[in-house]
Amino acid sequence: MSKRDTYTITASKSDGWWALTVSGPGLKRSYHTQVKRLEQAEEMARDLVVTMLDVDVFEINADFDVTVADEEVATELEATLVTRLAATLVRQKAAEATQATVADLARRGYVHRDIGYLLGMSHQAVGKLLNEAEKEAAASADDVSTRSAALPPKEMLDQLCMTRDTEALFKSYLLEVAAGDPADRKLNRLRALGEQLRHGRRRRLTDA
Repeated sequence: MSKRDTYTITASKSDGWWALTVSGPGLKRSYHTQVKRLEQAEEMARDLVVTMLDVDVFEINADFDVTVADEEVATELEATLVTRLAATLVRQKAAEATQATVADLARRGYVHRDIGYLLGMSHQAVGKLLNEAEKEAAASADDVSTRSAALPPKEMLDQLCMTRDTEALFKSYLLEVAAGDPADRKLNRLRALGEQLRHGRRRRLTDA
């Protein structure tokens, strides 16, 4: 797979518009354009690059990273996105751990109402989790590429367990995401990962 180019879009507020400065591979200098809304910045920058390089749009295999010129705002945005990402990961971890525990207790013969009582949830929610677990197991069994022997409950739970130092895990995870990036890429990387998690393309904490 060929390496994707990266173009930087630095945005500044200007009388109800966003003034954009676009720079990146192949451009002899930074170029300026403007948009009314930030969500239009990538499309505008892509059109500008296509024009400056005199190529067809499908020839541009690149990422467009948007940041703001105000460093104080950029820092505040990064801190907030990191906090939201950590919260998303906590919710994801809680969901994985709950589903694993519900499945384990069901295998031990606990009825739905007892499981619900022990975990502080309704027996209907317990039933829903078990149904989802059965569907996931069936889907995995039908996929030859992912078929494997079922793990014993303890090993399955061990795989889900986080390190005791949750804060350290989050920090290492977030550093992996952002520390190696230049400042103008951090916000886009964090936003992209947040979108992946929110739309079900889940990454387990234990993969970090």
